[in-house]
Amino acid sequence: MRVARLTLPALVAALLLILAPGRAMAATPVYSGTGWQIATKDGIHSLSPKAYTFTFTDTSSRTRLTPYATAIASQLTSVTGTQFTVSTTIETPPAVGSCPPEHHLILGVKYRPTGTKGMSRAWNCYTNRPGSEDYRAAWGGWTWIDSEYWYASWFSTNSTVNTAQVKNAITHEVGHLVGLDHPNTDLDGDGVVEDYECARTAHGYLPVMCAPGLGGYTTASGGGQFTSIETPGLRQLVANYGLG
Repeated sequence: MRVARLTLPALVAALLLILAPGRAMAATPVYSGTGWQIATKDGIHSLSPKAYTFTFTDTSSRTRLTPYATAIASQLTSVTGTQFTVSTTIETPPAVGSCPPEHHLILGVKYRPTGTKGMSRAWNCYTNRPGSEDYRAAWGGWTWIDSEYWYASWFSTNSTVNTAQVKNAITHEVGHLVGLDHPNTDLDGDGVVEDYECARTAHGYLPVMCAPGLGGYTTASGGGQFTSIETPGLRQLVANYGLG
């Protein structure tokens, strides 16, 4: 019996045919990576290419939070390619368990919204309508930012660090609304995922989404930005769209 033999070029071509993404195997969603985690536990798997809009709970919150929202919207738009805009709209957050209008991200300031000192909270929603073009994508949501953050030296006696951390705290909550979760992981192998146990950037910064907070850049220009190890997670949210 004769056995067919492949030449080296033919063998390489055959292997490429087997391994080439999108040809022999379909693309699949990815939900985590170094320093980032997608909020699958909240039902979010992706980010829609349709525009999202920031709105505010009241005029006082709008005045205080518009500069922060503008910076966050700019980075999200640049990184994801999805348009994020900041409006002047005032709207009341829905009851817990309900959702705001499609792709609305409602921001508000409130004293101890969770009842705990220094804690803010975000409530996110996801699409769950069979046949919807953005099925399983981040729908929107709302967040209450603790007003205590603007008390003098809340995070740090260093004014630059304190200002940066206020920005980071707001960015952290918005991150939940667009589909990111805490990236804490068991780095030391002790079987426990602990507070602040997150991968760090090359310069030693914790991800802004690291729980229970105090992650992110602490420089004047860097505060409020998703870090370099988190932006791949934002891009993956977009890549996952339609794959889940």
